[in-house]
Amino acid sequence: MGWKYQKKRHSNAKKYGVAGGLYAKPKKRFKSPIITAPLSSKATKLPIQFSINVPSTNYDKKISVEAFRKRAENTAKELSNKFGGDTAIKGKGDYTSDGKLIREDVVIIESSMTTADYEKKKSEIENFIKEKKKEWNQESIGYSFEDDFYIYPKFD
Repeated sequence: MGWKYQKKRHSNAKKYGVAGGLYAKPKKRFKSPIITAPLSSKATKLPIQFSINVPSTNYDKKISVEAFRKRAENTAKELSNKFGGDTAIKGKGDYTSDGKLIREDVVIIESSMTTADYEKKKSEIENFIKEKKKEWNQESIGYSFEDDFYIYPKFD
């Protein structure tokens, strides 16, 4: 049967066509009736997470440190102006282009927002990504939305 608060596992196997029936129907995230986030009654919940990967290259050519810093600052400013704040995470990334491995520094600029704010500003975010793809001379731009990673434009 499962844990105390877990639903019965095999009941929807035939309905959803899952072999064996284990976790046949996607389940909603378990929310404890007892445990709450610290200060949750005095805090604003920002359930939407969105981030843009800022590259340090023009295709396979490394850009200057100053140009890279400006890209990251511009992206942080854009998301902060739209949603009130951001977090910058430095990292390293790899991709292949014409069979060649390209290694680059990246900065991931992440912002959290309400669902209403996201819906109001979604088209502005889409336009920003399209503009940066051209401005940064990129084959594609990587971004994350709610723990899913996307590449714009789609691969053929």
